[in-house]
Amino acid sequence: MKVLVVDDDELVRMMMVQALKDAGYETEESVDGSDAIAKLESNVYDIVVTDVVMPNCSGMSVAEHVKNKNLPTAVLAVSSFADEEGGSLLDTMLYYADDTLQKPFDSENFLRAVRGLPAGSDVDVALQNL
Repeated sequence: MKVLVVDDDELVRMMMVQALKDAGYETEESVDGSDAIAKLESNVYDIVVTDVVMPNCSGMSVAEHVKNKNLPTAVLAVSSFADEEGGSLLDTMLYYADDTLQKPFDSENFLRAVRGLPAGSDVDVALQNL
């Protein structure tokens, strides 16, 4: 199972990548939405985990790209920011994303969210069949 992790915060990105690798997922990284969209144009991913607020191109644009291109890719949006009305940006992301996760989070809750995505638990089944 191939996962693209998109976050401009290097420490958060590294934590997510390490948790995914430890759980048996294959990962690639992007530092912003522009880089992620370029990778989505030339690679196939089962899952994209994207921060919502990033410079250059937002996670909203990444999730919208996946949906508009009808890619066979589940999207998990993560963020700690609120919108202007005090609501979570994650509420807005649910239109484009399959699920959302509020920062901060630990590895256990992060992996639980990933496994809850469409096809997100397939890696566990594959590992059990080895």
